[in-house]
Amino acid sequence: MARPFSTPEHREEIRRTIRSAAAELYGHDGLSGVSVRRVAQKAGVSVGAIYAHFDDLAGLMQSLWMGQVERQNSRFVERTSGCEDPLMRLRILLDDYLKFGIENAELYRNAFLFVRPGGHPKPVAAGLETQVFSRLMMAALREGQAQGRVIAGEPALLAQVLWSGLHGCLVLPSNLDRLAFAPPADVAQQMTEALMRSISANGR
Repeated sequence: MARPFSTPEHREEIRRTIRSAAAELYGHDGLSGVSVRRVAQKAGVSVGAIYAHFDDLAGLMQSLWMGQVERQNSRFVERTSGCEDPLMRLRILLDDYLKFGIENAELYRNAFLFVRPGGHPKPVAAGLETQVFSRLMMAALREGQAQGRVIAGEPALLAQVLWSGLHGCLVLPSNLDRLAFAPPADVAQQMTEALMRSISANGR
């Protein structure tokens, strides 16, 4: 009997089934309880099907939450388009990033605190310009430097400094919950102000 033709809809259905199985295992057992074999068994597919639809286990896990991250990236673009002031664009990006992380705390942890299991190959690192958020920051930093309003320095490194501050604001209280850190929402505005001062050529 001829093998049925695999349509895009059928492939997407298989992807959804695999993602659903991975999400259920992750929600029940955490990352340590997720393996390619267990996902395949729960989804009712072969191990090879996992690799056929996702590059590896890390790619599968990232796919669980990256759709929502991409929607936020679209909002970053929308919110900053038409704003001619590069420092205002930076402020919008910083504020919106923190708002996203605070309002979607579990999603943020999943998307940005993913730790690759030991033994899994490390992917080839991509430049910051490949990410919407950092690319928008770098463009605003370059423009601000051209206007003499942003300190000198490689835009990619300055963008990393800004991103690191935002990330720390969001995750430090949960990573070190044995210490009485204020919730991210209580310090978000001060973090934005501090980061903006750190890159301002005028220091304010």
